[in-house]
Amino acid sequence: MDENMRSRLAESVRSFHIPRLGEIPDVGLYLEQVTRYVNQSITGCGLSPITASMVSNYVKQKIIPGPEKKAYGAESIAYLIFVSCIKSVAAMDDIRALIGIQHETYDLPTAYHYFCEEFENLIRYVFGASDHLASVGQDESDEKELLRSALLSVTHKLYLDAYLRLLRQDAERAQKETEEAQ
Repeated sequence: MDENMRSRLAESVRSFHIPRLGEIPDVGLYLEQVTRYVNQSITGCGLSPITASMVSNYVKQKIIPGPEKKAYGAESIAYLIFVSCIKSVAAMDDIRALIGIQHETYDLPTAYHYFCEEFENLIRYVFGASDHLASVGQDESDEKELLRSALLSVTHKLYLDAYLRLLRQDAERAQKETEEAQ
C-alpha cells in the first residue's frame, strides 16, 4: 500500500467520535429523529445506516428498550448505536446474548463508555491514525475481551470496505484522466 492511500485511510477516521451517554439527547426522540441521530453518529466511519423499520424490529425482538409514549430515551439510543455497529458481524441472537452479558457484568454507563472508547481506539489503530493500540479501561475481563474481539471484526471489515472504495475511486479517476487525455 502506498503512503498516499495509508494517509487517506487514516485521515478518514481521525475525527470519528461516538456520542457518549451524556451527549445523547435524553428528551425523548421520535422514531425518525432517532434514526437520523444514530445515522449521523455512525456513518462517519463507514457503518451502514439504519432504518425506522430496523429500529422497530430491534424493539419487537427485545434487543433494545422500546419507546415510552413513542419517544426513545438516551438508554435506547445508546443500545441502538451499539447494535448498529455490531450488526455487520453478529447475528441478532448473538447481539442479544452480548447485551445479556453486559447486563450481568456492567451497568449501562460503564459498558457504553467502554464500548465507545474501545471502538474509537480500534478504528484509529486499524486505519493507521494511531501508532499504538491503547489499553482501555482499568480492569481486564473475559467480557471486555469478547467486546474487543467483536469490535475488531467490525473495524477490520470497515477498513477493508474503505480501502476497496478508495481503490475503486482511484481506478475510476485514472480511467477518466486517460479518456480525457485521448
